[in-house]
Amino acid sequence: MKEITCVLFDLYGTLVDIHTDEEDPGLWRTMAWCLGLRGKRWEPDELKQAYRETCFQAEEELRKQREYPEIDILPVWEKLADTDEAGARELAVFFRALSMRKLRLFPGAKEVLDGLHALGKTVVLLSNAQAAFTRPELRLLGIEACFDHIFLSSEAGIKKPAPAFFRLPEREGIDLQSCIMVGNDHICDCTGAASVGMKSLYIHTEQSPARPESLPKGCWEIRDIRDVLRLIG
Repeated sequence: MKEITCVLFDLYGTLVDIHTDEEDPGLWRTMAWCLGLRGKRWEPDELKQAYRETCFQAEEELRKQREYPEIDILPVWEKLADTDEAGARELAVFFRALSMRKLRLFPGAKEVLDGLHALGKTVVLLSNAQAAFTRPELRLLGIEACFDHIFLSSEAGIKKPAPAFFRLPEREGIDLQSCIMVGNDHICDCTGAASVGMKSLYIHTEQSPARPESLPKGCWEIRDIRDVLRLIG
C-alpha cells in the first residue's frame, strides 16, 4: 500500500455533530411568513408540499442523466419565492438556521485536521451536502481553511457513493491510490471509496445508518475521530 499523502473527510456525522428538524410546523409557518413579506403568499402546509415536490422533480430530471444525482437547492427557492439567486441564497440560509437544532464539531475534529496538515498531508472535504448550507457552516465552525480542497455534491451534481464523485480530487492532481477516505456511512463513504480502489476508515456515530455486519475490503473501523491522526501519523 502506498504511503497516505491525502486524507478525504466526510463532514456531517464524521467531523460535525448535527441535528436538523425539517418537520417542525413552526419552520414552515415562519418560512411562509417570510415569503409572504416578499410578496409570494403560501400556506405553511402548501409550501412544505411544494418544496418537497419541487426537490423531487428536480432530482428525477437529473436522474435521467446520471446515477446518484444531487440537486442544488437554490433553484428550488428561486422558484418557490419567485426570486433571483441572491434572494434564494438568503432564504436557504434562513431555512437552515430555523431547522437547526445542533451544530458542533466532534471532540478532536479540529485537532485532527490541524495535525494532518502539520504532517504534510493534503486534507480534502468530500461531502454529500448543499453548498448553500455547508459553506457558511464551515466558516461558522472555523474549519473552512482546514481543507486544501472542498468538493460538495450539490456543486458537482452527483453524490456519494458515485465513483465519479470520488474521482473529483484527480482534477487537482491527487493520486487516489495515496488517499484514504474517512466517513460515518459504510455505503456512501466506504463502499464508494472502494469502488475507485481507495482505502477507508469507518466511524460509527449518532448520524450513521445502522451498523453494518461487515465492512468493504480495505476499510477499518475507528472508535474516535482522533484515531485518524494516530493511525496516519
